[in-house]
Amino acid sequence: MSRPASIFGEVESALREASGERRVEVLRRVTDLFVSQSAQCTEEQSELFDGVLNRLMKDIEDRAIAELSARMAPLANAPVGTVRALARHDNIDISGPVLAYSERLADGDLVDIAKTKGQAHLASIAARTRLNVAITDVLVDRGDAGVANKLARNSGASISNIGMAKLVMRSDGDDRLTESLANRADIPPHHYQNLLSQATDAVREKLLQAAPPERQQAIKAVLSRIAAHVAPHAVSPEQYREAHRLIGAFSQDTELLKAKVFEFAMKRKVPEVIVGLSILSGVPADQLDRLFVVPNAVGLLAVCRSVLLDWDNVRSIVRISAAGDAPESLGVEQLADQYNALSPASAQRLLRFWLTRQKVKKAA
Repeated sequence: MSRPASIFGEVESALREASGERRVEVLRRVTDLFVSQSAQCTEEQSELFDGVLNRLMKDIEDRAIAELSARMAPLANAPVGTVRALARHDNIDISGPVLAYSERLADGDLVDIAKTKGQAHLASIAARTRLNVAITDVLVDRGDAGVANKLARNSGASISNIGMAKLVMRSDGDDRLTESLANRADIPPHHYQNLLSQATDAVREKLLQAAPPERQQAIKAVLSRIAAHVAPHAVSPEQYREAHRLIGAFSQDTELLKAKVFEFAMKRKVPEVIVGLSILSGVPADQLDRLFVVPNAVGLLAVCRSVLLDWDNVRSIVRISAAGDAPESLGVEQLADQYNALSPASAQRLLRFWLTRQKVKKAA
């Protein structure tokens, strides 16, 4: 690599002078040198540039650092420390290019950034060519509607079973996300059926029209199974009033109420279970009612996890819901893995996303 010594000498001069313009000029020259010879650059030489670039980036205008990020993002051997510093920058113009394209970021870097940064950072990560489930689980957990849709449209993103279940739940009332998920080649049959069961007629028709002939037959078969399945009847207002009267006497005792919910579930008393869960979780009873009649169990699992119910209690609740006997759904015992994979905080976030979408849907 030619001329590094002379340019590195200019770095020391620029740092001593503390001139912003001078630092930007030297930063560009150092970047030019690295980019022009990156194909021959060894890891040792890359580390040398790392130290220099990190020093030059301090106290310099964002526009120049954003330019550096755009140039470093596509380089397979870009200085690792520099890329990591750029990726964690709060300014998305700086962090965005490396988050979306740099191969120098490890999965651990991306998971940490996805857990701590805002939606613009998550959206950039969601656009990466390849994403494993450790990363996509965080994106599903924390991402807003835009992030969720970008992830669903990314064929290079591997999505776990629990992640797919969450996305299907979040697609209820979101036609764009429903279409993006339906067009994924890797969506499991039970999730696909759950997705279509809650899709609007307009989306179902659009999917049919856009699908090739062999895919159309598969969609029609799923829709026929959905039409033939008898979902539990919604609870009437009178049943709710009676359940509230029954539960009112012990609604302030959380542990007793949890025990009563389990008792009601064992006796298949759906109104009482819904009202009890509503009091425990704060989710309105009419929204909980919907979670009982859709075949995707993850909503009920989220409610139960958010109030720290034991799996034995949850199993009894799921069995009296549509998810307990829906065609092509996971067996109740298999849902234990999904339940154990949900943290209380993740369950609460999922419920907030879903409730917000339900409000929008209702207003529309």
